Amino acid sequence: MKAIGVMTFGGPEVLHVVELPEPHAGAGEVRIRVHAASVNPTDTLFRAGSQAARLSGRPAPYVPGMDVAGVIDELGADADNRLKVGDRVVALVIPAGPHGGAYA
Repeated sequence: MKAIGVMTFGGPEVLHVVELPEPHAGAGEVRIRVHAASVNPTDTLFRAGSQAARLSGRPAPYVPGMDVAGVIDELGADADNRLKVGDRVVALVIPAGPHGGAYA
């Protein structure tokens, strides 16, 4: 899977296209095929390193991005039954979470 990753913190020049293993939806989760992601002030702070403590112990690259629009392409066990594969969605994701952020 292609993503925009940060190997080290800094300005926009630290953003690079990276290849990562394709994640799968875990229990209670959905996987979204990203069609668009925003860049907001929180993302720039993340990229600059202000949230570095929250990423302690996680290997780089870190994938930023909180806001995503796309299509659900996989449902995990116990995912909300109102959601279906093929649904168009917008979501807020937590870049410090196990799957990284929206720039994927």
